[in-house]
Amino acid sequence: MFLVFFLLWVVFNGRLTWEIAAFGAVISAVLYAFCCAFLDYSPKKDLAALRRVPKMLRYLGLLIMEIIKANAALTRIVFNRKIEVKPQLVTFKTPLSGPVTKSVLADSITLTPGTITVLSGGDELTVHCLDKGFMDGIDDTPFQRRLLEMQEGGNGRDA
Repeated sequence: MFLVFFLLWVVFNGRLTWEIAAFGAVISAVLYAFCCAFLDYSPKKDLAALRRVPKMLRYLGLLIMEIIKANAALTRIVFNRKIEVKPQLVTFKTPLSGPVTKSVLADSITLTPGTITVLSGGDELTVHCLDKGFMDGIDDTPFQRRLLEMQEGGNGRDA
């Protein structure tokens, strides 16, 4: 977190001199100490977040690939007048336990063209699918599997 504060300081200043670097280091250290003292933050949490970066990048890659595939499927529907669109509303249970992972799943489904998360409550998600084909496998999406791996890899805590 200290590095993030320092990099933000340098970026916002627009240039780097030894005075700006020294003052930025002091300000960053004070902010980091404040976060540790009052916001329940610690260097251990920094390391845990750093360990999750590769998994988060793989998840981002998966999200981009799913968006591209859904765009291709949606384009096929738009340009083929013979395909009859049958919207569906699907409710399914998710095994994800943390509120952050559930929100990431709901947002990922919404970001994928042709699907929108309508309701998220408890362990259930309700998703509106533009066509019946988009609901196939919605209860066991690659998003959910990857988030489960991230959740289990994080000692049962929220990813």
